[in-house]
Amino acid sequence: MTIDPVKIVFGGAAIGPGMWTAFPDEESIEKVLSAARARRLRCHRHGAYLLRLGRLDGKDRCRNALQLSAARHLAAWPPGTSTGENIPQHAKETVERLRVESIDIYYIHMPDPSVDLEDQLKGINAAYAAGYFKRFGLSNFTVEDVQRVYDICRDKGYPLPTVYQGNYNAFSRRPETGAFIPTLRRLGIAFYVYSPITGGLLTKTPQQFRGTGRKMAALRRATPSAGFTTGSTTGLHITRRSRCGRRAAKETGYSKAELAYRWVAFDSIVDSKYGDAIIFGANSYTQIEETMRWLKQGSVGAAAKAKVDEIWKVVEHDAPPHQGIPPRNPIYQH
Repeated sequence: MTIDPVKIVFGGAAIGPGMWTAFPDEESIEKVLSAARARRLRCHRHGAYLLRLGRLDGKDRCRNALQLSAARHLAAWPPGTSTGENIPQHAKETVERLRVESIDIYYIHMPDPSVDLEDQLKGINAAYAAGYFKRFGLSNFTVEDVQRVYDICRDKGYPLPTVYQGNYNAFSRRPETGAFIPTLRRLGIAFYVYSPITGGLLTKTPQQFRGTGRKMAALRRATPSAGFTTGSTTGLHITRRSRCGRRAAKETGYSKAELAYRWVAFDSIVDSKYGDAIIFGANSYTQIEETMRWLKQGSVGAAAKAKVDEIWKVVEHDAPPHQGIPPRNPIYQH
């Protein structure tokens, strides 16, 4: 359990053009980034929004006040293109679009099994040597492959991974078991939590997740962190988890989202002394204000913590993996 407040990071999936956009134009983007800046928030984002941010009026004020990080989203590239040669070019394009000299964190956001891991890390080293980023991060890697990445970087003198972005919340507590967290702590890697409210499960009904339309179809395909894998959305586990969340909120007196955010920030394995952070998103300015207010309130208290533990016992067997992708053997052969 953390004592000091953990680092809070604004995840900008709703910024700029794209399926999730809630802030589509330059005026709304600058407004939301100004709100983030006023609260000393860092900003995580990948994708087309980078070009928009680089063109903003007042861009120097916004960009210089935010510590920006970009996710190297390998899934957006055809398999086999995330090579040691291409990675430095991608990093270069990222900072050029943002019109900055360097970003805070550069992630390998997802493994690419068609590219040799050592070749990828050679590219990471080249991008780091060029000054395009300050910290190297991983996401969606198994604990075995986190160790392997670390070992290769250590042996070759490359920048070590110091951030891991993973799925963790009241309904997805798998990082608490096994070797995952002990490995991160031993290697000095901070845990950056995404999906703290279970990919929206705690703010939507099961009926909404079974809805139709382009956004919902894409959410079910792309958000295994909430358990929306193909063929599972009509299963009982979503209904069970949503019902448990509603019951917990009613019995503790918190809203579902407040309970989830405060539990992760103050009552979970997330710990400020290791540099851990919580990445939260928002679809409105009101949500930013509301979330930041909750994250100043402290622990949910003993009774609410006990209720969260009770829920976990009910949903543990169908909770998603911490790496946000279906369980598999390590994708790189040792």
